[in-house]
Amino acid sequence: MARLHPATLLRRFRGRRIGVVGDFMLDRFIRGSVARISPEAPVPLVRVAPDGEDARLGGAGNVVANLAALGARPLALGVVGADASGRLLRRKLRQVAGAKDALVVVRKRVTTVKTRIIALHHHVVRVDWEDTEPLPEREQARLASRVRRALPGLDALVLSDYDKGVLTDALLEEIVGSARRAGVPVFVDLKVDRRLEPGVRLVQVSKQRAEEMAGIRIRGAKALELVGRHLLARYPCEALVLTLGSEGMRVFERANRASPAKGRASGGASLVADRTKPWEVFDVTGAGDTVMATLTLAVVAGARVLEAARLANAAAGVVVGKLGTAVCTAEELRAALGNRGGKT
Repeated sequence: MARLHPATLLRRFRGRRIGVVGDFMLDRFIRGSVARISPEAPVPLVRVAPDGEDARLGGAGNVVANLAALGARPLALGVVGADASGRLLRRKLRQVAGAKDALVVVRKRVTTVKTRIIALHHHVVRVDWEDTEPLPEREQARLASRVRRALPGLDALVLSDYDKGVLTDALLEEIVGSARRAGVPVFVDLKVDRRLEPGVRLVQVSKQRAEEMAGIRIRGAKALELVGRHLLARYPCEALVLTLGSEGMRVFERANRASPAKGRASGGASLVADRTKPWEVFDVTGAGDTVMATLTLAVVAGARVLEAARLANAAAGVVVGKLGTAVCTAEELRAALGNRGGKT
């Protein structure tokens, strides 16, 4: 496969139809200042700023927002509760240019909301409202049906698993199987160990989650190699991307991609963040969603996985410089790549 110029890849992002299945949630932020300790308990007393409250799409919703910011046409496929937060989440989705909403509304289920209280850029506390019970079989069937109907019009399917009970093993099996039969590539962002069916194009796992899944602490290149090979052997995917924060990513691909269940893992390719200056990190919230969106679009646009990882690394460098859950636009990614001498 010939190497494509980043500008060509970015142009090919436009109009790509990407379905996103998973845990949709709201990220709420309450910002203010701390002048003293509360007289009621030894905790900081946060005085909320006049414009200090904000709500943004989180989880799978942030993947949708990032896909749209990069020029794609994402479709949201998941569940929300029949509550005020669910209605707000759907309004937020409608405000995302190019995005469509095919969410299932589930009565008696709480829409996931993560509320972060921040004082002078310091994260004081987070409060979560969520229902992590496995989605009832009836609702799983409703969501699987919507995914099947959407597949013929999609270029790819992203599974964004935050372990909130939506992507059960049974539903994963059904969705991956349907996508495989439809010829739609599947990209999975795993936060917990799952049983995956053959047919997954790429799995993304963070360093922390990879250590938990493999039961091995990553201390040095040999341990990293061992963890990567272990996970690639466990999951029947064509490629595995381990995200390593400011250290970049590590890509592992199978030597025999024609038969991922039997193929051996290739040696992989190291990627160290080759930026001209260190990232100015304000907040890492949602950076993995940005990586997932960029990886998916780049591979669908024709990039090799290592090329896609380099673009995703640059996109992550953009969003960690912003406060709160954020997106990287195509213009920002183009500028970031330009600042690195056109490298991907």
